[in-house]
Amino acid sequence: MKNTELKSYMLILAILLFLYTGYQVITHQLFYNQLKADSITTWGEITARLVEQNPNHEAEIMKVLTSHAADSSIYQEKGREIFRQYGLDEDLESELFPLLNDHIAGHNQSVLWGLFILGFMLFGTGYWHYKMIFHKIRQLTSAAKKIIEGDYSVVINENKEGELAKLAAAFRSMKDIIRKSMQDLLEEKKFLGQMLQDISHQLKTPLSTISIYNEMMLNESLPRQQHVQLLQNNEVQISRMNVLIQNLLKVAKIDARAISFDKERADLVETVEEVVDRLASLISKHQLSIEWDTSKDVVVAHDKMWMQEAVLNLLKNAIEHSKPGGKVMIQVKDTPIYTELVIQDFGEGIESQELPHIFDRFYKASSSKKHDSVGIGLALAKAIIEAHNALIKVESEKNTYTKFTITFIKF
Repeated sequence: MKNTELKSYMLILAILLFLYTGYQVITHQLFYNQLKADSITTWGEITARLVEQNPNHEAEIMKVLTSHAADSSIYQEKGREIFRQYGLDEDLESELFPLLNDHIAGHNQSVLWGLFILGFMLFGTGYWHYKMIFHKIRQLTSAAKKIIEGDYSVVINENKEGELAKLAAAFRSMKDIIRKSMQDLLEEKKFLGQMLQDISHQLKTPLSTISIYNEMMLNESLPRQQHVQLLQNNEVQISRMNVLIQNLLKVAKIDARAISFDKERADLVETVEEVVDRLASLISKHQLSIEWDTSKDVVVAHDKMWMQEAVLNLLKNAIEHSKPGGKVMIQVKDTPIYTELVIQDFGEGIESQELPHIFDRFYKASSSKKHDSVGIGLALAKAIIEAHNALIKVESEKNTYTKFTITFIKF
């Protein structure tokens, strides 16, 4: 029986039944002992009187009393006949036998008291048992009301086994789920508000610039060359806003877990090489060289498209902050425990106090020379890498180097 509450209640009922049975056995035994004692006293008196009048009949009288007489049936019938002459037979009311009547009345009273006590104990046990159950149910009801009102500090303790314990455990799980859901909703609300604030702030500058350029172009006295220049400037600002919006959408989807990464075991070096090919023109523009330190066939489970997005942002950042004519080093290290991808430039570097913030959205180092950056690329790269259950860290020294390390744990 798995229901502990029912099991305990049935055990209590069994104990009460056992006690009542014991009480009845003792009561009947006392009744029989008293009846036997009174019978001995009464028949002893009769025997004494008979023996006093007929001393020779003592042995015969004792045989009759112990049912050892050979002709008992004859004298039993004669005795019944004599009793009938005095009105004594089986149909006579027991009240005419005071001694016997007192014993029967006392025995009946004991039985009734036993039944009364048993009923009282059953009623008391049932009342106590169900009061305990309904008390716990009222606790759960009260706790549920508090949770509905937003109070998650309520504690429901049920250390015993049974259905109520299961209910309390389920209730605690429900409370934790609701609390976490509400916290997630509050965090999402806070994140949405911050995101909207950041987007508004980031779009404000290019929109203001476009608005100013448009007002200038409305001036008909401007030469065509300036009109073309203003249109080109607007195109740059529109492109900047487009990149910002696209990256923000990607970050938001990753944060909302709305993207299902299709992770397959593929060559990580090949994935990085394709990114380098896509950035060939930018590398050439900055007159940089790519220094490789890796071997082929370094297989890692990853979503190739999204991992290339992350590597693209890291490599682009390294290129744009390198000194003209410098180099960018790419290393891939494979061990039985982890695979490590390193992208290192030897350019501007980052101040030590700014390192903890470079993965924050819209953060730009105060010393950065790239004024058109919106500060979303590194945040996107970090979100993609962490979605692959990998780690990313950055090391840097001002005017010396910046090193990004991605670690894929194999276990």
